[in-house]
Amino acid sequence: MSLTNSILCLFEITDPNLIVTGISKERCSTNQRIHVVHATLSYQLLKCPHCGHKSLIKNGTHMSHLR
Repeated sequence: MSLTNSILCLFEITDPNLIVTGISKERCSTNQRIHVVHATLSYQLLKCPHCGHKSLIKNGTHMSHLR
């Protein structure tokens, strides 16, 4: 098992379509140390996963916080 797979298992990220592009250590404004996992989808969406509409508006990236 690679280091990337171990990290994804640690955070319980189960999407097989995610490609981890990098991991970095940063500090928050409250002086806490955090690890940031940078990832991209390995495929392009053809329709909205929520409503199924075929028209997509791409607004860049989305940051998610895992607790």
